[in-house]
Amino acid sequence: MDIGFYFPTLAAPAVEWRPGKPPFLPVSHITDFPEQLTGETAGGTLYVQNKGSPRERFELTFERISKTDRDAAWVFFVVVNKAFNSFEYQDAEGALHTVRWLNEFGFQETVPGRFSGTILLRKE
Repeated sequence: MDIGFYFPTLAAPAVEWRPGKPPFLPVSHITDFPEQLTGETAGGTLYVQNKGSPRERFELTFERISKTDRDAAWVFFVVVNKAFNSFEYQDAEGALHTVRWLNEFGFQETVPGRFSGTILLRKE
C-alpha cells in the first residue's frame, strides 16, 4: 500500500500529498521518553523522574523523487505550516497516525530533476 499525507484528515482533506515513490527503507519508527531528570546520591543510588509520556516519531527518507513530488511536498509543508498544524499520515500498512512535521524542508537535487530528503514526524 502507498503512503499519504492528508491535512487535516484523510476523510476530508483540504490538501494531500501521496508520493509517487515510497520512502527509502527502512522507515524508522522510534519511541522514546522526551525528557528524564536524573540524579545520583553520594551512595550511588540513581533517581529518575519522567517528564511526560513516551513519544513516537517517524523518519521517512525519500531518494530521487521527481520535481513534481518535491513541489507537492513543499505545498503540503507550507499548508501545515511545519509543526503548527497536525495532519494524518497513512503508513504503508494503511494505519493512520495524527502527526506534526518537525524538521525543516530540506529536499536537495541529487541528480538532475530528482530530489532527496528526510521528513521527521512526531505522533500526537
